[in-house]
Amino acid sequence: MRVDPRILLRRRQVAEQLARSRVRRSLVVLVALAGVGGVAWFLTSSLVSVRSVVVEGANNAEVDVILARHKVVDGRPMVMIRVEPVEEGLMADPWIRSASVKLVFPTEVEVYVQERVAVAWIWLEDRWGLLADDGVVIDYAGTPTPIRSLIRAPSDDPGIGGSVGSEEVLGALRFLDALPDDLSERSIVNVVDGELWVSVGFRTVRLGFPVEMESKAASLVAVLDSAPDGVIDVTAPARPAIRTWDTIGASVKDRIDL
Repeated sequence: MRVDPRILLRRRQVAEQLARSRVRRSLVVLVALAGVGGVAWFLTSSLVSVRSVVVEGANNAEVDVILARHKVVDGRPMVMIRVEPVEEGLMADPWIRSASVKLVFPTEVEVYVQERVAVAWIWLEDRWGLLADDGVVIDYAGTPTPIRSLIRAPSDDPGIGGSVGSEEVLGALRFLDALPDDLSERSIVNVVDGELWVSVGFRTVRLGFPVEMESKAASLVAVLDSAPDGVIDVTAPARPAIRTWDTIGASVKDRIDL
């Protein structure tokens, strides 16, 4: 049976159109793949990889170690760095109060940390713990060095990064942090029946309950050099007074450094 030549021509035209369509689709796919490959190559190339890591605010924290652990190092593609896990890793260091990481394309990572301020040593069950200004334990030592303030108060050990959160201890930290360094470094704070007493050099000072600690520090600084012999009482910081030794109970004398 003969097929009409017109039908054969139409079939060839349709076949050619389908073939051209397939070729166009194949070309589009190839171009897209090439584009994706080019973008992938670019994003993992040295053009957008870490060349500089700028760290600000770190003095005691092991920032370099933490960054290396999270592969924030020279040559690392910027797109492979996840900011949140790096920040969480930094915050796990007890010295660090806050941290932020910023990717500055194409080649720089900026790291900003705010460190806690070490204020005083406190005896924690069987060793000394170094307390920051917010009560967080940031280090341990068998002997409290370098020279810093001492706090003597019953305290459980919360572990590195944990907080000694009693009001008396936090009040002592606020007081010590408000003193000039030369006074703070030679101060020993004792907690006796909920009240704070501090020995500053050869002077004994009654601070009272842990309130208005910054004002009490300022009051003590104002009178320390001119105060006559006796116990300096700044429980009312606006009206500092001098108490005679016989007004101090024996139980208090036994538990503070006179």
